[in-house]
Amino acid sequence: MDLSITFDDSLWPLLISRFHGAATDSEYEAYLAQGTAYLQRGELYVSVLDMGRLVVPTAAQRQRQAEWLQEHDHLLREQFLGAALVITSPFLRLALSTVLHLKPMPMPYVTVYDVPGGLKWAVTRLEEVGLTQSAERIRHHFAKCRSW
Repeated sequence: MDLSITFDDSLWPLLISRFHGAATDSEYEAYLAQGTAYLQRGELYVSVLDMGRLVVPTAAQRQRQAEWLQEHDHLLREQFLGAALVITSPFLRLALSTVLHLKPMPMPYVTVYDVPGGLKWAVTRLEEVGLTQSAERIRHHFAKCRSW
């Protein structure tokens, strides 16, 4: 199964990433490069990562994720308000635990079982740092399309 990763930043400062399948090492590097590009915007943001259909990353990819977190620690602390990780697989939860053991996340995060739970957490994070207009716009958008 090939990997498909989509990034939706149409409701910025909310970034929604969706993963489906298994990643090759080059695809995983491309994913990390896109993450770097979002950090280089120099803006505060929050993310919902829907990993409900992601195949567990390889040990090398988990190691690379830990390295990336280390490399970008400063920017993550300054700009990334947090991540809601949508994880339904016990195996993926275990893989995440391995990565976080090697390098804890430098920003707040939560694991949730569905996207609406992740969206609610993300909107709350935006409100906590004073981005209330963005939070309200996002809340209104999802209430209107009934996916909240």
